[in-house]
Amino acid sequence: MTTTPITPSMPTRRAVLATGAALATLPFLRPAAAASDPAVVEAAKKEGTVSLYSSASTGPSNAIAEAFRKKYGINVTVYRAGSADVATRVQTEEGAGRPQADALIIEEPALSVLTPFLAAYDSPERAAIPAEFKAPAYTLIRMYTAQIGWNTNAVKQAEAPKDWKDLLDPKWKGRFGSLDPHVTATTLAWQVMVTKLYGPDFLRQFGANQPKLYASTNAMSQAIVSGEIDLGLTNSFGVIQMAETGAPMAGITPRDTVLFGGNVAIFAKAPRPNAARLFCDFACSGEGQTVINVAGATIPTHPDASAPQAGNLAELSKRHNFSQPDYRQIIADTPRLLAEWERYVK
Repeated sequence: MTTTPITPSMPTRRAVLATGAALATLPFLRPAAAASDPAVVEAAKKEGTVSLYSSASTGPSNAIAEAFRKKYGINVTVYRAGSADVATRVQTEEGAGRPQADALIIEEPALSVLTPFLAAYDSPERAAIPAEFKAPAYTLIRMYTAQIGWNTNAVKQAEAPKDWKDLLDPKWKGRFGSLDPHVTATTLAWQVMVTKLYGPDFLRQFGANQPKLYASTNAMSQAIVSGEIDLGLTNSFGVIQMAETGAPMAGITPRDTVLFGGNVAIFAKAPRPNAARLFCDFACSGEGQTVINVAGATIPTHPDASAPQAGNLAELSKRHNFSQPDYRQIIADTPRLLAEWERYVK
């Protein structure tokens, strides 16, 4: 089966319309009548469990799994790993003819890679979610932004960077960090954005300031609060979560920034299709989105969901210009983007 990948992780209305043709090539699961439909719930309970593969961090992954278990009495087994590892595991299992997962929470670009294995499913809980956050085979349920975070003991508020160009100031040379684009595509999306904003020389100047590279948001956050570095190119949930622990960390989202997101989907060959549907319904709902976004310090897409510490998208949109990555293009351009990065960032 061949399927046109559906991208980006936060699809625009144009992207949603453009991917309508892909619906015909996707296996289709009829939507459950409602998340509370006794027949659907009963069938899911008979299946007994749901297997969730998630690239969301441990906190939000476990939080939504536990909330689902408490609501329906159905256990959730969670395989949590980085998006590339999740994609590799799914491809291996599908290739061997032994699919194990029922539901998926994942970010781009892995979402594009896994689209051929997903089922088009229009959850009844998606009705309240704006169209730009939905595609036939997945729904955007959590969002976050690229951000600059700093150690408040080392950097005073007045001298902290306000924009990406401030990272080029020689005073930060060797004192800041970045997520490694060889590990996370979010940095490649940021690289595309700043090149469009400031031109190709930006990356050269960025590299000249000798950023230290980190493999994960958590590693970056730990380096900042420990004093290993003073500040870093990170993301909003990393800053919020660390600050909530009382650690000396603050951050700012520059006016121009990248908007990232995590999507929920179900697999076409889910061993427990009813449990998969029910979990997807819950993850799309206001209740489920509140759980995962509060736990992850991210922004929900359902109007009834709330994660106050992450903010409201409508209000944030008044203050920021959000770049929505075209991950199909980023995937195609990855060799060139990495070569440019390696040329300047040592």
